Amino acid sequence: MSAAQAIGEFLQSPDDLLKVVAFRKKLEKEKASIDTRLKSGVKDQLDATREGLRKLFSTRSHIQSIKDEMQVVDALCSDPRNSVSTFDQISRVSICG
Repeated sequence: MSAAQAIGEFLQSPDDLLKVVAFRKKLEKEKASIDTRLKSGVKDQLDATREGLRKLFSTRSHIQSIKDEMQVVDALCSDPRNSVSTFDQISRVSICG
């Protein structure tokens, strides 16, 4: 059935034109409702995306801080002279002994 045939069946008498006005108003209300829900959904998605990005950037910053601290620890642990105050004495004893 074509659109023209469907409209022809719907508009069989002059009084049916009143149905068209009411039907149009109904469709406009439905469209407005759908538009409102879509805008709300888009806003919610944008808010969630922004919050996710904020968390990712914060996490990246924390990871970099941990990485920097681990490099300091690694440097301290790689040279026992930094952590053992009597390292020189122990070294001399081990060479002489």
